[in-house]
Amino acid sequence: MNAKTAKILGKFAVLKGISEKQLKRDWMSLSQDDKDKKRQEILKEIVKT
Repeated sequence: MNAKTAKILGKFAVLKGISEKQLKRDWMSLSQDDKDKKRQEILKEIVKT
């Protein structure tokens, strides 16, 4: 995970009110394709707010 992804996950965790640590653990368990899809979903959510 690079710094940019960590920053995005941190913002998303605060936005949703969930544990950043748990979100990062879940992120590390995803495959590369799943990470790409999830990252796009997260970016859409962040942009909406």
